[in-house]
Amino acid sequence: MTYWHSAHICCWSMFATAILVASACGQESAKDVTAPMLASRAVTLTDLEGAKIHAKLVTEMLAQREGRQGPAIQEIDWQIYMEPEGRISFSFRPTTRTARGTRAAPIRATTVKLGEPWSTDNGEAVWQFKDGELDFVRSYKGGAVRTIISLKRDGQNLTCTASSTYAREQGKRGMVLNSPIDGVPVTILSWKPVSSTCNVTR
Repeated sequence: MTYWHSAHICCWSMFATAILVASACGQESAKDVTAPMLASRAVTLTDLEGAKIHAKLVTEMLAQREGRQGPAIQEIDWQIYMEPEGRISFSFRPTTRTARGTRAAPIRATTVKLGEPWSTDNGEAVWQFKDGELDFVRSYKGGAVRTIISLKRDGQNLTCTASSTYAREQGKRGMVLNSPIDGVPVTILSWKPVSSTCNVTR
């Protein structure tokens, strides 16, 4: 993993990565030189230039807000555009479903550069890319969340899968974040991935 200049983000990235261990291996045939080699070659940053990635991740949570505790389902809609020179324009919109109803946050969008952390209203965040995997790591009080977009080749096209990993700081009861809807602090006590979709277009 690329070294980050921000020690806080680097620490949380390593912790989140330890939870999700993924390995892939491929063998190239000595006889087939074209399609098999293309399929086995890892997706590069150059391959991604001009690509648009749309992903949705649904997570089931147990959350506490203003002293009240209950289940919640969060859906995050991601729109990611890969620009030249390692720049990423992206937007995301969380929607939360609880016993009190469904509430959607405003769409948040920005453009950043790979490997350069920036500050958010909760902590620090950074995008990274390595070996066909685009990662977004964001720190919170007492934890961090890592969103992983894994890219592969399908002939001349690209395919993707999306997942997320939540990491709680050792000794902490939960991860605290400011609600993207109204800014009220919410403690996430537990979480479980429910579903995800991902597609790549040009």
